[in-house]
Amino acid sequence: MHIINRANFAIMHWFGGKLYPRFTNIEAQCKHIYCDINYTDDEKDLIKPVGKIDRQLIESEWHNLQRIIASLGLKELSQSTLVKKLCTYKQEHRTRMALFEFDKLIRSIHTLKYLLDPNIYKNTHRSQNRVEQYHQLRGAIAQAYGKKEIIGKTDFAIEISNQCGRLVSNAIIHYNSAILSRLRDKYEAEGNFKALNLLKRIAPVAWQHVHFLGHLTFSAEHAIDLDEIIKELVLAG
Repeated sequence: MHIINRANFAIMHWFGGKLYPRFTNIEAQCKHIYCDINYTDDEKDLIKPVGKIDRQLIESEWHNLQRIIASLGLKELSQSTLVKKLCTYKQEHRTRMALFEFDKLIRSIHTLKYLLDPNIYKNTHRSQNRVEQYHQLRGAIAQAYGKKEIIGKTDFAIEISNQCGRLVSNAIIHYNSAILSRLRDKYEAEGNFKALNLLKRIAPVAWQHVHFLGHLTFSAEHAIDLDEIIKELVLAG
């Protein structure tokens, strides 16, 4: 829910992306559904909009909205800077109002799809859980020595830091996945269906068993024997 503001749905839409927040309160989201000016109220409607979108305002300010899109695309300003700047404008500022109206439109469409399609609900929650686990892993790697070691001040340095963090994270996930894969083969050969069901609940994003500190040596002489490792592993559930 922290990714929702009055502009993010519109910004993601402009750049071909889609915002999939995890709605913690469905009823509360119904208070953010708006409709077209031609909508007529019907008592049979289970979901009713709380207001109408000012389409004329969006169209009249579209040239100014395109300037905002171009500035974001050229990285002349960041998304957070844009939102902060818009919040300093007066409420009656037309471009600000038009952006928020367009955001209402995109958010309303997404919310209705979210309510009508159970798969969107399930996939959103599943993907958000995975994203949160991955972010926690990245955070643990960055703070391995008590502070954020993977940092950068320029775009190039930040990109290098991100790639380094991604490389280490993916190495851990690959290591865990290899172990889980061998465990699956083992339990399938044994016909241990109870263990296989437990295995399905285990995510490869884990690092409690990984030692981040100390001196690391990369050598073929000290290759990890995964088959030897799984001999000592027992799933308990």
